[in-house]
Amino acid sequence: MSDGSGGQFDADPLFLGLTRPPMLLGVSYTFATLNLLVCLMTFIFTNNFIYLLVLLPFFHGVAWLICLKEPRAIELFMAKNSKCRVCRNKSYYGGVNSYDLY
Repeated sequence: MSDGSGGQFDADPLFLGLTRPPMLLGVSYTFATLNLLVCLMTFIFTNNFIYLLVLLPFFHGVAWLICLKEPRAIELFMAKNSKCRVCRNKSYYGGVNSYDLY
């Protein structure tokens, strides 16, 4: 497991494969779905097929770079935003979330 230097553990490839989310071309399904929805909505609003052909690979590449570091990045972002909402008076209290009325 560990060779005693630096506290690093050798991760078994089977463990990494079983804990990684399902991926589609190197990005998680959530990223791929979000990418497809954003690109299709842009295509529908603009009626220009070039936007679909340019934005889809660009956003996929950005998502792929993010998923190289953390495969569950979008899920973690969504969990954080669903639990830690920013209150409206954040600027009044010096940039912190404060729900104090006084």
